[in-house]
Amino acid sequence: MTRRDTCRGLPVPLIFFIVFFFAAGTVEAASPAPVAVEIGVVVASNKGASIDPSLSTLKTKLQSMFSYSSYSLLDRMKRTLAVGETGEFSLPGGRSMRVTPSAAPENKVRLAVQIMEGGKNLLTTTLGLSRGGMVLVGGPPHQSGVLILLISAE
Repeated sequence: MTRRDTCRGLPVPLIFFIVFFFAAGTVEAASPAPVAVEIGVVVASNKGASIDPSLSTLKTKLQSMFSYSSYSLLDRMKRTLAVGETGEFSLPGGRSMRVTPSAAPENKVRLAVQIMEGGKNLLTTTLGLSRGGMVLVGGPPHQSGVLILLISAE
């Protein structure tokens, strides 16, 4: 063998195999974890003074962020999405929401969110939150109040 065919005594094909083996392991370990996205759809209004029992843990937060007297949970939807995968959620009033997780540090979640009504874009934003965290988004009018979206991710 000549000097070009070896590297510190190892044949070139063996060096290639070792580098490939470790590189493949690194790529696999670095793949981001899927994100469990949960969407709660709340209707808030000033008709009555009731809070849905399932929202009792959020009562203080809802009342401090929004000035309504009544909060009712309409729907709760959950999907597990891979990074880069888009999930679509149906919202009341012919609206929809698309959520796409993107790469983020291990204990964080980054979500691209788009809310549509028919072909009209109502909102496009990116949310950053800790895994297990929640963001409340005041949404469009609905019936005699407004929609509030509870967006959480783990």
